[in-house]
Amino acid sequence: MDAIINCVMLIDDHRPTNVLHKMIIENTGLVKQVLIFESGVDALSYLQNTLLDNKPIPDLIFLDINMPEMDGWEFLEAYKATDSEFKTKTLLLMLSTSTHPDDLKKAKKENIVTDYIYKPLTEEFMINVAEEYFLPT
Repeated sequence: MDAIINCVMLIDDHRPTNVLHKMIIENTGLVKQVLIFESGVDALSYLQNTLLDNKPIPDLIFLDINMPEMDGWEFLEAYKATDSEFKTKTLLLMLSTSTHPDDLKKAKKENIVTDYIYKPLTEEFMINVAEEYFLPT
């Protein structure tokens, strides 16, 4: 299958996890570009300036919950407050090691969060996401 997703953004403060997930995503051959941000603040800044700077807009965001400075929940609140037109087209998935039921409940209440999945990301999951959300119908 050819690349059908233009850009995926990984937001996670753990560098080894980002390296692993980028490799998994690239191994599927379904994604043209993977952007990595180790901070929610940096990711938000990038997103707020994408249209101004003509940068790639992510089609898919994988967001970690537990991060310093700005956690995943704080990122979500700031992301929802932006007036970026692309956020309605961008698929946002929480990707976490947290198995706490409150985190899962909270994610399900967020209409901007499409799914909540547990680390590590797998090629099989990535392929399923691509097929479900990005293949033309």
